[in-house]
Amino acid sequence: MTQILVLRLSEPASWVVVDASGARLGPVATGSLADAAPLAAERRVIALAPGADIALAQPELPVRSGSRLAQVVPFALEEHLAGDVESFHFALGKSGDDGRTPVAAVEKSRLESWLKRLDEAGLVAEALFAETQCLPANPGKIVAVVDGGQLLVQEPGRMPVALDAEPLTEAFALAGLEGEDRHVQMYVSQEDWDKCEEMIEALREVAGTLDVQLLPDGPLPLFASVAVASPPLSLLSGAYAPKTGWQAQWRRWRVAAGLAAALLVVHVGTQVFDLVTLGLEEKRLDASMSETFQVAMPGVEQTADPRQQMQQRLGGSGGLDAAGLLGRLDGLSQAFTAVPGARIESMSWRDQRLDMRLSAPSGDALSELSRAAGQQGLNFDVQSTMPREGRVDGVVSIAAGSS
Repeated sequence: MTQILVLRLSEPASWVVVDASGARLGPVATGSLADAAPLAAERRVIALAPGADIALAQPELPVRSGSRLAQVVPFALEEHLAGDVESFHFALGKSGDDGRTPVAAVEKSRLESWLKRLDEAGLVAEALFAETQCLPANPGKIVAVVDGGQLLVQEPGRMPVALDAEPLTEAFALAGLEGEDRHVQMYVSQEDWDKCEEMIEALREVAGTLDVQLLPDGPLPLFASVAVASPPLSLLSGAYAPKTGWQAQWRRWRVAAGLAAALLVVHVGTQVFDLVTLGLEEKRLDASMSETFQVAMPGVEQTADPRQQMQQRLGGSGGLDAAGLLGRLDGLSQAFTAVPGARIESMSWRDQRLDMRLSAPSGDALSELSRAAGQQGLNFDVQSTMPREGRVDGVVSIAAGSS
């Protein structure tokens, strides 16, 4: 089912969702245009502007050619406009059989301010009507709407007008609502009825007939039903015509696209930050490795690859000591497993030689440790022993066994 979001460009803005016939599908809401933006997804959008800011006319124009007609209109309405005609935008309808052409004129700055409000809220309107164009037609009566200090009047056969409703009794007279032959259908918002009930009732004494209908939610549902069911002349024409194709889609989705772009920037920024951080950490570790290398291997000046050089030094050098320090420690761990109670007090590694100070439960345990080391392919040379508090300390030198 086709749904249309109808926006009223008032302060604050108000809006309602209707179907293709103009029947409302939800409540009237009030707030900022940005609050209405989520409702625009997958819905057509129509905007209504204050009728007092838009001049409506049906001049009789001598030229029927479209391009030349647009050139003639400003001069045909010049005396009816307050300001330089060059500052106005003119929307033209189809000429009737009587030679008259419906025209809506609005100052370009005013129109652009409305479009800017919609644009900033992420809204794209397919049409923009004056509220006075959206008064319901009634061939036998004058239709009047009292709302927020404005009196909107549509008399059969004449152009609608918007008047200042303060004071209301003078506005009635100025609008031509007084007289025995004047039959009035009046719509009044609940708020205005509460304020002006006596003045509205007094109109009954000077008009032929007066029918009053209250609008609990204001006139927007009334305007929306006419705007959708019988669309009038839209102000969005010429340079202000709605964009179509990819341009329209971009305007609709640009907020989401902006958020996606921002997310991408944040993601890329995070990755770059991580890479920079890791690069700095790598440099710090390289510097720390070089410093450690210099301490552990003072005789080596060139440190092209400290990690590889350290591994070569710890692991031995070719056939001289294939096992190296790590291999000897691995063999010793197996030997110590066979001799419970033996432990290493200290050790040093220098020039392919592993010297250790051990503590064993007894001299026999130290001898057993030497045999176990021999079984692991190590030369376990006891340099000296010394009894100490029920144990035996020994200084040994461990070399790789001969192949």
